[in-house]
Amino acid sequence: IRCKGCDFVSFRKVHSNSEDLDAVPDGKGDWDQIYAEKEDFYPSPESRTQIKEYVMLPPLLQGIYHETIKAINSNSQILAGIGIRAIIEAVCKDQGTSGNLEKKINLLSDKGLLTKDGASILHQLRVLGNAAAHEVKPHSLGQLSVALDVIDHLLVGVYVLPIKAKETL
Repeated sequence: IRCKGCDFVSFRKVHSNSEDLDAVPDGKGDWDQIYAEKEDFYPSPESRTQIKEYVMLPPLLQGIYHETIKAINSNSQILAGIGIRAIIEAVCKDQGTSGNLEKKINLLSDKGLLTKDGASILHQLRVLGNAAAHEVKPHSLGQLSVALDVIDHLLVGVYVLPIKAKETL
């Protein structure tokens, strides 16, 4: 199919099975059972892309970041949540912080790589990642998208902008 607005081309798959039933009103005060249809798009029109400066990231971060983007784009919410936490862990490790992840995030703030508010947001993402990893809790794609916006900002602030500033200033 092709979007009439943005001209994006994707494959649309509609499927149902006898195990997934929905109740719908029949207009006479009763309910009819119908097969619930599910609709998938490949690739999703909401697909996330990597930051354009992706190649400026350390190799370990490139791999984790790439896998996390793939997890979000394939609606693998639990894996995406774990990936977001892993990216934070990898940034902390690369920046030489130690201790548990909570302490590592605070040390990033102490080093001036994050504001206090930025550290507070990363703590929220740490909790999101912990819930995905330890409670097998999927988060909504909306939550994960906002979390990835924060991750993109973190990566640009810690890695990309310092390199660009050094090259141009």
